[in-house]
Amino acid sequence: MKTLFEDWLKSPQLSEVRVDYVSTQADDCRPSLTCPDDANRYLRKVWNLNTIEIQEEFYVLLLNGNKKCIGWTMTSRGGKKATIVEVQQIVTIALLTNAASIIIAHNHPSGTLSPSTADINLTQRIIKALKIMGLELDDHIILTREDYFSFRSAGRL
Repeated sequence: MKTLFEDWLKSPQLSEVRVDYVSTQADDCRPSLTCPDDANRYLRKVWNLNTIEIQEEFYVLLLNGNKKCIGWTMTSRGGKKATIVEVQQIVTIALLTNAASIIIAHNHPSGTLSPSTADINLTQRIIKALKIMGLELDDHIILTREDYFSFRSAGRL
């Protein structure tokens, strides 16, 4: 009698897994994000500012080795007080896009610039996870309608 494993080994129906990434923009056309002000300006261009005071969102900016932004993605959208952020998802996105480092950002709909204990803990978890994979967290930006807070500028990275 054959086992299920033996049948599976002979099966030609195994799925191929592929990962493709094709850059469509020359490096000299990408924005340089070398300081918190650069990141703030770029984030305000991609963020939906009409919802910045309504619900919390979390973005990842992906940088190459020259600190040029190769892309961005919103990884989560929550309510007015929080959003769920999965560290594994952030690291996966960075690896699949061949990023050398990332900048993470989220907004505080309340208008408070100070990072919460949860924000600080999440930042530390992301730093550790990225480091294991040879990647770096350049900054964590908290946006409000009028201003921003940079973990890097505050000496918290």
